[in-house]
Amino acid sequence: MLIKLGIWFLDTQTGNLSKEINSSTSDCKRLDHTPLALLLCLLKYPGKDVTKDIMLAEVWPNKVVSEDVLSVAMSQIRKALEDSARNPQYVKTIPSVGYRLIATVEEVQSRQKNNAVTANHKKTKPVLMLTFGLILSIFIFYFINSVPTETPSLQQLPTLSAQSHYQKGRYLLTKKDKESWQQAQQIFEDTIISSPEFAPVYRELVQAKLRLIGRDDLTTYQKLEEFKYLLNKSLMLSPNNQETYLLLARISFAIEWDFVLAEQYFNKALAIDNNNAMAHYRFSIFLMAAGKFDRALNHINQYIALDPAGYAVTMVAWIYNMMGEYELALAEMDKLQQLDPNDLMYLFSAQSILENTGQDQASFLKLIKIFKHVNYTKDEITAATMAFEKGGLANVNLWLLEVKKEQINIGQGYPPLSFARYAIKAGNKELAIKYIQQALAKREGNLLYFNVDPKYKTIRHTPELKNMINPN
Repeated sequence: MLIKLGIWFLDTQTGNLSKEINSSTSDCKRLDHTPLALLLCLLKYPGKDVTKDIMLAEVWPNKVVSEDVLSVAMSQIRKALEDSARNPQYVKTIPSVGYRLIATVEEVQSRQKNNAVTANHKKTKPVLMLTFGLILSIFIFYFINSVPTETPSLQQLPTLSAQSHYQKGRYLLTKKDKESWQQAQQIFEDTIISSPEFAPVYRELVQAKLRLIGRDDLTTYQKLEEFKYLLNKSLMLSPNNQETYLLLARISFAIEWDFVLAEQYFNKALAIDNNNAMAHYRFSIFLMAAGKFDRALNHINQYIALDPAGYAVTMVAWIYNMMGEYELALAEMDKLQQLDPNDLMYLFSAQSILENTGQDQASFLKLIKIFKHVNYTKDEITAATMAFEKGGLANVNLWLLEVKKEQINIGQGYPPLSFARYAIKAGNKELAIKYIQQALAKREGNLLYFNVDPKYKTIRHTPELKNMINPN
């Protein structure tokens, strides 16, 4: 955000200071992180006395420092602003208390288009009218201009202490245990209470809740309205946030099963930033489920072009598999086999594609590798091998369904949907339909691929399951 502070223009993100709104970088002064943080703290309380305790808590959260750091940072601010402690024009010292920002403050919106810079400069009244001016400019910018900005206003910025707390919550979300996710959820809820205008925290709260729910698709569906409310609140505060649109797309697709709405959100997300590799990847998964294979291939190829690691993903092979282009799918599998023949996702994909092409022996060899990967015992592998020798893959699937009663994911998902897949291969359509209906009652997310997965071809058009998933 660009702030006009007295005669200076301050970029609150970079710390650049200049006397002209469109000055080049070489013409700018730059505040380092600490003096910038202190100045931003004062900007939150224009015209008011800010105590040393407040500044220390917000600028140096969770740190034990002396008041000397305040004097050092303030001297850097005054030097940059060409201000004087004896005759202040910007920051006045309040003896035994702290400091007060006394300069006039205006919020400036500027955008670049076609290499020409145009400034939408909204003047507000001086110090005492700053809050009203910021609210008014946000209203005009969001609802009249219809060109949203990603930069939060001063009123949206949480304290540095709250920001540190929020970042801790984000870190906890990267952990693998439920306790960390619970702590993250509590942190985000606390941050919303203390900083209700801070847009990203609403999205992160949804992320925490989704992690805590795990694979319970029905519970997730029951919380759909809560998730959408939180994400729409985030968009209201920050209308141009790509990650929020992507999460809305995911929820619309995987939870709400609304293909039309999901595609709208994906398109909005990519309109914001077409160079986000993971946005293309997620969109390709959605497009595959919708049966829009050419577009799915286009977006997965864009993902591969943007992310070097994309070369090793199995998604291209899966799209070809869903299309029934098995030779192309196998060619993709051959490429991936050279990279990491023991990768579990590769094994899942290769086993299914080989099965679809009728190469039962090769498919079973991949299945044995999967069994070993998930720690089947020697006796279990022997039993599976005997089942194969007796009746091929159909008999192995019958063994998995009736004897092993497999509960973990060995490439077919989890019960009851995995049971339906075993029953299909075993040739028991009636039992397969029963398990599909159970999966539907639980809103099993993998059912979203029912219309395109060759596994379901023999039961897709039965009266009980016809038009079960409608992508239109």
